[in-house]
Amino acid sequence: MEDRSLADRNNIYIEDVIDVKELQNLQDNWAKATNLAFVSVDCNGTPITEYSNFTPFCEKLREIDEFRERCHYCDACGGRKAKRIGKAYAYICHAGLIDFAIPIMIKGQYVGAILAGQVTSTDFQDLKPITPASKGWQENEELMKLYKQVAVMPTEKILAVAQILCDSYNYSVEKQYANKVDAELREKDLKLIKEEKLRIEMEKALREIELKALHYQINPHFLFNVLNTIGRLAFFENAKMTEDVVYAFSDMMRYILRKSSQPLSSLGDEIGYVVNYLKIQKIRLGSRMQYSIDVPEEYYTVKLPFLSVTTIVENSIKHAVENRASGGMIQVKAHREDKDLYVDIIDDGDGIAPEKITSILRGDAYKNEKEGAVGIYNINSRLINHFGHEYALMIESENKPSMGTKVTIKVPLKNQ
Repeated sequence: MEDRSLADRNNIYIEDVIDVKELQNLQDNWAKATNLAFVSVDCNGTPITEYSNFTPFCEKLREIDEFRERCHYCDACGGRKAKRIGKAYAYICHAGLIDFAIPIMIKGQYVGAILAGQVTSTDFQDLKPITPASKGWQENEELMKLYKQVAVMPTEKILAVAQILCDSYNYSVEKQYANKVDAELREKDLKLIKEEKLRIEMEKALREIELKALHYQINPHFLFNVLNTIGRLAFFENAKMTEDVVYAFSDMMRYILRKSSQPLSSLGDEIGYVVNYLKIQKIRLGSRMQYSIDVPEEYYTVKLPFLSVTTIVENSIKHAVENRASGGMIQVKAHREDKDLYVDIIDDGDGIAPEKITSILRGDAYKNEKEGAVGIYNINSRLINHFGHEYALMIESENKPSMGTKVTIKVPLKNQ
């Protein structure tokens, strides 16, 4: 099957438009109403429905290899003839019964046929044999007995049924095709609207990030000169902790100024920034916070959204450490699954309610202009924008005291 929409396809298959189960029900009802036998086939002559109301004679005849092949050949010839003339075609089969074929057409293309009949008549009118008559079966006593049980129907009625079914069903098929094309177009329009909405939201979020970054870009050389001066003073005064904080903060500012215009950065750079950030927080919070980082260096070249890991770590500290007297733990881990890398940020806080997780990822809080809500939603939006919906941010939480929350960033290993 082609991936393109129905309207754009050169080749249309019957299963693309027709519900085979519904066709089977229609076919069964036609058989009951007309006392004719029915079967539907695709463009190659392969049946797509079960037989409806097949006569005992035809069933028995098809049990014999020689005659079964003749029956299939008649079906194929009838379908091809109907395809050529573009309308219902009635004929006499090799066993002397009247059959007809109704071509199923979509946009002028033949996609299959409905074969019906298995009756005889006292007036064959101008009907012609589709193939030469078979010989030999007349000598079979059981077949002759079943043949005499075949329904007799005026040819005029058979032709009328064939024409009515041809006109009504092909009209129905064209309508189904038009409805499916309309549905696809509506789906495309909705998709475009959603993509445009996402683009606008992404631009808004990026503008906010750019505005924040501008605060750090005011005379950066002066900022670094001051930080370096403070660091050297701390060194000469033997204030080791102050020196560590200053240089860690200096590295963080340098990273932000260098990378803020780029949508993606390497995991190695992100981890380096996170380490400096956690060093400063550890000094500030003391024993109230512990942290560990377990990220193999082999994954350091993998790309992910700029400041994504730090934003989640910062959020974890704010909600799982700062509001507790002791016992806060932050973990950053990375592991591979198939062709993707999973970066987990885990805390041991009291968790998040399921409805709040949904609200955060959906962006409700951010859209309502609530302070700080941009962070997680922005990361989720950037992951989807860069890598697709299957790489949306994942948040797991039992929402119980000290059971914590795990936020997972999933990115393809090869995304350069």
